[in-house]
This record gives sequence, C-alpha cells and structure tokens, in this order.
Amino acid sequence: MKARITRTYEINDLTPEELADLFCDMYGDQQARFFDRIWQIAKGWPGTGWCSQSYEIARHLSQDGKEVVKTFHAHVAEEA
Repeated sequence: MKARITRTYEINDLTPEELADLFCDMYGDQQARFFDRIWQIAKGWPGTGWCSQSYEIARHLSQDGKEVVKTFHAHVAEEA
C-alpha cells in the first residue's frame, strides 16, 4: 500500500512580484513545467479563452515585461 499525501495551500495575498520571485528561484526544467501547467489549465477555457487572456497580458506589459516575452519567444522559435 502506498502512502497518500494531499496538500492544500490557500494563499490569498501572494502578489505577482512574489510569484515572479518564486518562479526565478526555479531551475529551467521547473520553469518549463510551470508553462506546461498553464496550458493544461488554459486549454479548457471556453470561447477565445487563452487567446483573450494573452491579449490582456500583452496589453498590460511594461517595456521590461515585453523584453522578457520577446527573448523567450526568440528561444522558443529556435527550438521549433
């Protein structure tokens, strides 16, 4: 018989900046799993779902955020 552990976290006041700090403390493979998980969640959103959310994210990005996305996109495009 295997042991089974259930973890439940309720964090109501985590800021986007704190989440980014946690993300940056991860290794590359862990960060990749983060993005994989986003897609696993978002692909089931109805209608234009992730497309609409992506638009909203892009609309609110600062120049720094845009630089992150551009650099990331360049590396993703290299791998395609």
